[in-house]
Amino acid sequence: MRIVKNILTAFLVLVTFSFAKAQQAYQFSQYLQNQYLLNSATAGLHNYTEVNMAFRSQWVGIENSPQTIYASVTHPLGERLSINPEKGSVRISTPTTYNNIRRKAYHALGGYILRDAYGPYAMNIASLSYTYHLPIAKELSLSFSPNVSFGQTSFNQTKAVVELSGDPTYDSYAGMQGSSTKMDINVAFWLSHEKFFVGYSSNQLLGDRLELTSQISLTALRAHHNIIAGYHYKINRNLKLSPSVMLRYVNQNPFSFDINLMADYKEWIWGGLSYRNSNSIIGMIGMNLSSTFKLGYSFDFTLSSLQYRNVGSHELVLGINLFNKEKAVF
Repeated sequence: MRIVKNILTAFLVLVTFSFAKAQQAYQFSQYLQNQYLLNSATAGLHNYTEVNMAFRSQWVGIENSPQTIYASVTHPLGERLSINPEKGSVRISTPTTYNNIRRKAYHALGGYILRDAYGPYAMNIASLSYTYHLPIAKELSLSFSPNVSFGQTSFNQTKAVVELSGDPTYDSYAGMQGSSTKMDINVAFWLSHEKFFVGYSSNQLLGDRLELTSQISLTALRAHHNIIAGYHYKINRNLKLSPSVMLRYVNQNPFSFDINLMADYKEWIWGGLSYRNSNSIIGMIGMNLSSTFKLGYSFDFTLSSLQYRNVGSHELVLGINLFNKEKAVF
């Protein structure tokens, strides 16, 4: 029975961690390159359709360590500018002088699918969001986004090792074969300006319970909260530096944080460093292969005692910008 208790405890820790991560990308290092996975209120910030795909292999060298893959898409809806000629104006040689240009509120839709696998367990997530963007001042906008997601756990018996066979609790759980599904509803906000950004996002607001079997129900999942803020420093016409900080809070747990510094050269090549107080240093590099395609890679170096058992974590992200009106390719 002791081995069963160990299995159930490990399940609770791993699924709780995975569910939080899948929703808000806690363990994705390149969330600044795909902000939507961290904060759904960023959907539609750019005036084109964004598609991102990523693969992450964590703690390489440890058998059955977490591996995550996802695909996300966001699309803006509606015109964000209203251009009207001033009354009585007839000249068109200088339209910026004789036209009234006003920013308008607009909408966006987004979604992603994700699979996070670790040992015999896996979590499959499907999420949809709606975002409303509202101009509140010159070059300043506030967006709000509710989102809903469904997560399903699965269990692969071929990867599980037990000391005693025939235990009724284990057999009951293994017989579920991933039939446990949970819904999550969350909210996100994003304040954006050409020079800075501030965002908040939540996870697990419903506080649903994990159920191993119809007879075994574990403690309710705790709400997670993310706050991120950053600033863009334009060093010269070619180089931009963007420091940022992200704070994470889980009810009844201490704050954790990331400190990031990104550099962008000619909107072509970027690179950066992050320090995650939970135990890692992260290096990132990427480039815009064209106006449509971008590619990013990151490496996490573990600072905890696990560093002697693994060779780091690797993450690869491919981005596709469709129907880019500024630099149209399609």
